[in-house]
Amino acid sequence: MGLHTIIMGIIPERLYTVSEAARYLCVHRCTIYAYIKHSENPLPFVRQQGNMRILFQGCDLTAYKATGLPKKGRKRKSGIP
Repeated sequence: MGLHTIIMGIIPERLYTVSEAARYLCVHRCTIYAYIKHSENPLPFVRQQGNMRILFQGCDLTAYKATGLPKKGRKRKSGIP
């Protein structure tokens, strides 16, 4: 899929790979995995039956982006500014 398609919009019925989701949300691929494991607001995903790949519904990606992405950056130990 071309970058132009990602910028223009997401098709709600289509399934997207981790790389495509990262491009749409403007984050790194590793951040997508962190969003999946996020305790308060996890990113919903589906697993492809044959090879267990992680895929995302287009409607889930747009809803997740609309609600606001979790805070980026490293977590600091308590007491250190």
